[in-house]
Order: sequence, then structure tokens, then C-alpha cells
Amino acid sequence: MTFIKRKKSPPGETKKLVKSRVVSVRLNDDEHRQVKEKCRESGRKISDFWRQALLKANVIQVATPEDMALLRQIGSMSNNLNQLAKRANDAGFKVVKWELGNLAKNLKSLYLKLSDDWKHQ
Repeated sequence: MTFIKRKKSPPGETKKLVKSRVVSVRLNDDEHRQVKEKCRESGRKISDFWRQALLKANVIQVATPEDMALLRQIGSMSNNLNQLAKRANDAGFKVVKWELGNLAKNLKSLYLKLSDDWKHQ
């Protein structure tokens, strides 16, 4: 059995962090060309460019949990609206007119509760 003596790092030298995780992204040809151009302009390798872009980016929340709950309600009400429209086509509009009015009021009130950020995207 042979033993290999490991080299010790000089005193005061810090350990390098090993990058062992891979994150992949798919780009079309135009997006890839744009990224390569930005890498060339910044003088960085593509991996360094992506690492810095990912770590320093500000992420803006698309919708708050409250907005998501409201959007789910709007989705279910929209489903109800489709069912009412089918009934109106089958039985005539006057049969479901009052149901449509109530549903429209509820949808409008839920929409008005959404945050302004969500409404203006």
C-alpha cells in the first residue's frame, strides 16, 4: 500500500470555493448573439458574465400572494361566465341576465383590489 503525501497550502492562503453546481438556460440565436456581444463589451467570459448577472440582479415580484388569490377567484368566475354564456345560448339571454350582472360586479370589484403593479404590466 502506498501513501501519497498531500501538498499543504502556504500559511494564510484561503481555500477557493469550488463551483460544482450548473445552471443552464436556453436561448434562441438572437438572444445568444446579444449575450455574446455583452460579454465581449464587458471583457468577461460568458460564465462570469452570467454569474454576475444572476447574483446582482434585482428580482421584481410579479404578483403578491394576495394578487394570486384574487386571480384564482377571477379565473373561477370566468369559468362561471363561460357556463352562463353557454346557458344563454341554449335557453335565451333573459334567463341568465341577472346572473351575468352579479358576476360582472364581482369580477370588477376583484379586479379593483389587485395591486397597481399587477394591473399595469
